[in-house]
Amino acid sequence: MKNTLEVKNISYSVGENKILKDISFKCQSGEIIGIIGPNGSGKTTLLKTINGINSISSGDILLNGKSTKEYDEKELARDISFMNQNTNIEFDFPCIDIVVLGRYPYLERFQEYSKKDMELAEKYMKLTNTYKFKDKSILQLSGGERQRVLFAKILTQESQVILLDEPTASLDMRYEEDLLKEVSKEKDKGKIIILVIHNLRTAIKYCSRLILLSEGNIVKDGTVEEVITEENLNNVFRIKTKVYYNEISKFLDFYII
Repeated sequence: MKNTLEVKNISYSVGENKILKDISFKCQSGEIIGIIGPNGSGKTTLLKTINGINSISSGDILLNGKSTKEYDEKELARDISFMNQNTNIEFDFPCIDIVVLGRYPYLERFQEYSKKDMELAEKYMKLTNTYKFKDKSILQLSGGERQRVLFAKILTQESQVILLDEPTASLDMRYEEDLLKEVSKEKDKGKIIILVIHNLRTAIKYCSRLILLSEGNIVKDGTVEEVITEENLNNVFRIKTKVYYNEISKFLDFYII
């Protein structure tokens, strides 16, 4: 069964400040959609609004045809997971306790984590190369290590829609590649992946589709070739570029003139 997520004419405001303006797009299983745009364009706000953290001012979000307004908190968390770019954690918990929190949406009231829940947490820690931190306090880890632990938690949640806000921001090149390869595997399982991504070359390499935001509006929604154009980069990022096909990487590329 293919899952669909439809964002229908949503707007989001804080006071008089309209941050998202009549945003619409539709996605389905097996897509990795990159949300790109300059700082302050509404990228993180869009993810938080899809996840229900922000209450939309107007419009609707439909998951498999059902409005997310009709979901309770745990039900929505079983279907949509969200990884924030902020890795600051104040609680002195072992990493395994952080990761197994991904199973919380599946628990009944007062129910404890099962053996299966713990096994899933350990499985995804091994996949993300964080199992070595299992019994270590999350507070003892670097920002990049925390990022990988939190990604393991998202995988443990096993939702059909995964929202990632700058998931590789604190990672070095090796772990950035490892994490995005795992993201690609989730796509191959038929999940919908939407991620805010700052590095355009990484977006070009891993995303099947890009949505370019500017000042709360969608400028362009389409393939990498349709979105990464000299005109769009100039108009939105205010940089003059030359876009070309890189014979070495075999991907679209650009350089600043």
